[in-house]
Amino acid sequence: MHIEKTIFLKNEWRWSKFQKYIIYKLDQYDFQEYKIPSEYSFRKSTYGSRKNNLNAILCTWAGKNERIDFCRSVCINSPSYCVLNFLIIPKSQYNIPFLGVDFVSLPNYHLIVLDFQPSWHISKQFDKNLLKELITIKEEFHQKVPMAAKMSEHIAQFFSPGVIWSKLPKEEKSENLINNNLYPTFKKYLDLYLNILFRAEEVHLEVQEELINGQMHYLEYRKSNDPARPMLKVLFGETFTESLINNLLFKIK
Repeated sequence: MHIEKTIFLKNEWRWSKFQKYIIYKLDQYDFQEYKIPSEYSFRKSTYGSRKNNLNAILCTWAGKNERIDFCRSVCINSPSYCVLNFLIIPKSQYNIPFLGVDFVSLPNYHLIVLDFQPSWHISKQFDKNLLKELITIKEEFHQKVPMAAKMSEHIAQFFSPGVIWSKLPKEEKSENLINNNLYPTFKKYLDLYLNILFRAEEVHLEVQEELINGQMHYLEYRKSNDPARPMLKVLFGETFTESLINNLLFKIK
């Protein structure tokens, strides 16, 4: 099912305008939708107790272009969870990090993660000007939006110094912060990412090999340690969850 026919581009879904902006921006870069197996493109499920049966739906939107090897949005809507998980995997000819977005509404709070996620050493993938720009955007954002607790060193290795990382209680103030602070910051991050990706020059084969190894290391880690796994199992069952994670979300060529 095409995403246009679902709730995920309608205002009733918490993260709809973020997904609309993703589609809008990528359309400017000769983006071609990637045909994925039907079982991952749209899925309905029920969860909860017999007395309190709840409905969940999942939609995956994916694509590629001349510089993006693969990117996808996984969108989930249910009474308990509302998720936008977006990842861009650039082609290894370009020394560019991933773009990772995790916006998750849980029963009691919103979890916000937005970053240029490194696939190689920070010093070899981020020049000083890019780091400075990312950190400036991050600091401006976190002047108004509180930062979540410090990540462990093991997890932090997969994020840049410019990571936006917040945990907001589900209340009206948080809704205002999401609409008035997170949304414009998200647009800045996505605009900046696509700008540097499409200005980048191709790198030598030796560097490409390093980038491929780094990308595979990240994807292997995510396959094994995806924090969304318990939530997905609750909503869609273990068999579908493992298939989705291994065969689509963090598929390794």
